[in-house]
Amino acid sequence: MGILANVWGIFTTIPFAGFVLVYLIVYAVKSDRRRALSWSINITNIFLIHAILVLHAHNWPEAWSAWWGILLLFAGLAGLLAFLQMRLRGSVSIRKIGFSTWRLSFLILSVAYVFLFSAGLWKTMQSV
Repeated sequence: MGILANVWGIFTTIPFAGFVLVYLIVYAVKSDRRRALSWSINITNIFLIHAILVLHAHNWPEAWSAWWGILLLFAGLAGLLAFLQMRLRGSVSIRKIGFSTWRLSFLILSVAYVFLFSAGLWKTMQSV
């Protein structure tokens, strides 16, 4: 169990290492770049969510949990995509909205991770 905890800790600290590792493994097994990229994004998104929760709790221990922000992000993206899909196509596909929300959240969470990591470094350097 200690090895799994260490691996999870590494991927929480550096979630993009998980992206590279998953991409290489899936590409080696399936020889399909598109599927490898899709799997990498999906798995890294899970690591990013956990990393953001940890970084937010470390940077601002008295603040509300970052879960609320992540839930609002997903709900807001899904609502926006549903609105756009209804306006453009006249119907709503829950499956497409779910996939699009998950993929767009990867980009947004990546930016949030970089911001929180930088803020943590800045805060640590200020206290030294």
